[in-house]
Amino acid sequence: MKGDFKLADFGQDDDLWNGANNRPLFQKVEICWRPPVAIENDGSLSIDNEEDIYQNGYLYSIVRNHHSQATKDKIAYIGITNDLKKRFRNHPKVDEIRGLQGQASISVGVITTPGRRPNGTDRVLIREELEHILIWVLWEDLWNDRKCLVVPGHGKNGGRAYDITNTGFTFSGRMPRRIVYPWAAIIPRRNNTAR
Repeated sequence: MKGDFKLADFGQDDDLWNGANNRPLFQKVEICWRPPVAIENDGSLSIDNEEDIYQNGYLYSIVRNHHSQATKDKIAYIGITNDLKKRFRNHPKVDEIRGLQGQASISVGVITTPGRRPNGTDRVLIREELEHILIWVLWEDLWNDRKCLVVPGHGKNGGRAYDITNTGFTFSGRMPRRIVYPWAAIIPRRNNTAR
């Protein structure tokens, strides 16, 4: 694999491919993060063309900004939902985040999986696995209660190996450019969060 990764020795010298099947060991995924939009007091969002973003559920990140913070674009929560229009009208954790001083906004991650149908039933499980991996990698500043201390892929449904590329909105360098899981090796962005 090309890049600046340092990966654990898993017993072969070639790239991250399964030589016997000539298929990649890691499912390639791209998450394109949309620019954040404010969450209104009633929980509504001003997102246009919501259906174009994703037809079978959403992966999202709640972002906080406050003038007295030492950093900007702080990722506060990672989640998934089937309905962006209703989700934040009664979401205790997001209500708690929104109740703090400063602005709470949401960035929606558009998931692309080369070689797979974009909105099949397989995508629901991929979305849940990606949420868990992101929570596990970004745990330090998150308000998430669940999935923070459980290694992804060790639940009842197991999990797959992923090569995740994050594009679009960068959260001022907080969102890793690339995540390889199960090793969770990353190529970090330049950290631009200091004001």
